[in-house]
Amino acid sequence: MQKHTDRLKHVTLVHNTTTDPEHRYRDKAARFLNDAGIQTDSVPVAGRECPEFSPELSQSDMVIVMGGDGTFLRTAQFFSQHQVPLVGVNTGTLGFLTRIEADKLAIFLKLLVMGEYELEERMMLSVKDSSWSESRTQLALNDVVIKNGSPSQMCTLRVYINDDLLAIYDADGIVLSTPTGSTAYTLSSGGPVISPEVEAMSITPICPHSLSAKPIVIPADKRLRVESMRRNKNIICAVDGQDMGPLQPGEILTIERAPLPLKMVNFRQEDDDFYHLLKKKLHWAMNPRWKTEASH
Repeated sequence: MQKHTDRLKHVTLVHNTTTDPEHRYRDKAARFLNDAGIQTDSVPVAGRECPEFSPELSQSDMVIVMGGDGTFLRTAQFFSQHQVPLVGVNTGTLGFLTRIEADKLAIFLKLLVMGEYELEERMMLSVKDSSWSESRTQLALNDVVIKNGSPSQMCTLRVYINDDLLAIYDADGIVLSTPTGSTAYTLSSGGPVISPEVEAMSITPICPHSLSAKPIVIPADKRLRVESMRRNKNIICAVDGQDMGPLQPGEILTIERAPLPLKMVNFRQEDDDFYHLLKKKLHWAMNPRWKTEASH
């Protein structure tokens, strides 16, 4: 393990007040870090709201996110642009990104102060709508979802890889995912699980009206363009679970690898291993007989 010799001086604590209403874990982390001579700032966020970060927080040495994966995703959009590392404490439910369990917070805070951790990089996606201003770009750590807002209706989407037409999907929608997001909506839609070590994007149709419309994995350096066909109505776009508004007929969404990755803290513990997380969090390929056999 690489030990970080640069001492932490300023840590931002982002805490979800819905999953930690008494601020128990926020206060515990603040006391521990302050006692170690580390300045802390606190940013509360309620439920699924987007945190509001002041520009000064971009100078933080690290961000500790206390909540669920949704809180982590919404925090990553801001701090990834400033290359500030994130580490997640799970006070929510599944916690695939917020790997530190809340009852082990003190152990990992000590490792942070001692510099006993590594940084891993996760690729992100840059999203641009043809109707947006030139300066507006949205970032996604997990996925981009384009679908019909009416649950009983399909949409027709034309998808290009660079300038080559890949497919015209008649489906409920499509999910465009990073490896990090492959265990989220993509997996639920029948898409592939991709290790974060692989630099790629996946395209997964949601309930396609064709037996030959299957998920596909493409290199991360490709540019995707998704065009909403003229006959579409009520098409919506969501980036990391956040509603970005409608995709009007004829509008084009461009998705490509973001210039900067997200930096995540990795303690090289068992819970940091992607394949261990698949088994622990998603019960990957678990067979009921294993438990029976283990008891004999």
